[in-house]
Amino acid sequence: MTKADDKKLLLSCTLLEMLDTVPLDQITVSSLVRACGLSRQTFYYHFQTLDELIAWTLHQEISKVVTPIRGEGPLARIQAVLERTYEQRDFVEKIARYSDSSGSLDEILKQEAGIFVMRNVEEAAVGLDIAPQDRALIARFYTAGLLEIIRIWIDDGMRETPERLTERLGLFLVNSSDILARFTRDNNL
Repeated sequence: MTKADDKKLLLSCTLLEMLDTVPLDQITVSSLVRACGLSRQTFYYHFQTLDELIAWTLHQEISKVVTPIRGEGPLARIQAVLERTYEQRDFVEKIARYSDSSGSLDEILKQEAGIFVMRNVEEAAVGLDIAPQDRALIARFYTAGLLEIIRIWIDDGMRETPERLTERLGLFLVNSSDILARFTRDNNL
């Protein structure tokens, strides 16, 4: 890790610490650099705006949540993601409130979830004759649905347990390999 990476991480960690006591809309570049002992110049060397730091921090945190999770199938992996999200719920809820106006949470979730879902689609499609563009379409479909459900869960205060939400998601995900097999047969949808 370089010194520049250390400073980016310091800014990010300080932001996360400040969120414990200060509402996000009250955090400024000045208060942030003062809290971590860096100069404004250092901040602007790494980030153009506070929103850019927030997006970078959010990306780092979400990446920790959805990094390759190995489990016994898509539902086990989804439950692991939901459990990690639940463990970080204070941060996620604070960012979700802020992101309603900036859209950064939704964009980062879409990017990370898309990678996660595509990995699962590729795994389920092994041995099936499905064109890459069709696999991508299937992944986009499942990503959109999964993200909507997760966003509703977050907006509702994550009151439902990750286990119960996974159970409910399983009602339609459990047959996804059947859907992929049918898609192979009817490859001209």
